[in-house]
Amino acid sequence: MRLFPHIFIFVIGTIITLSSCKEKSVWEEFEGWRNANNDYFEAKSAELNSNGTYAYERIVPDWDRGSCILMKRLKKGSGTVNPLYTSYVDVMYKGRLYDGTPFDSTYSYVDSITTLKISSTVHGFTMALTNMVEGDSYEIIIPSYLGYQDKEKGIIKPYSTLVFGIKLVKIAAYEKPYQKE
Repeated sequence: MRLFPHIFIFVIGTIITLSSCKEKSVWEEFEGWRNANNDYFEAKSAELNSNGTYAYERIVPDWDRGSCILMKRLKKGSGTVNPLYTSYVDVMYKGRLYDGTPFDSTYSYVDSITTLKISSTVHGFTMALTNMVEGDSYEIIIPSYLGYQDKEKGIIKPYSTLVFGIKLVKIAAYEKPYQKE
């Protein structure tokens, strides 16, 4: 009977000790990386061309007026329509992190063109593609909150700004949006 109070105190002490030993949160652990990525995005959004105009266009979605991606046209296409959120597109792209680390490229495939359903990509990629026409080539910069956010994806760390070179080769399947009859 006398052992019970000692065991009880030991167990309570152990629980308190373990609960007070928190691991760093993802937010804290990647603070330096997150800040460097945010600084890069802000610097690019303020970058000017030699004629004094902004180098990147800010694309703001209707569904979230407080967010944006950056797009710089590299080559104007001959297309006349933008794909929809529900479209399938043939694209070529190279993805890298803000520091130049490559993480994905269609150029590593035998056929460098890949078909994507726009709605199955990260929000920033979706925004870019729906603002392009066939033949357009752009450099796009996607802030982490429109990319993988606080998730780790392969070599992509949480809070990563994503930089893509994208060419919209063709709208493979242009679907009509739902309409009431």
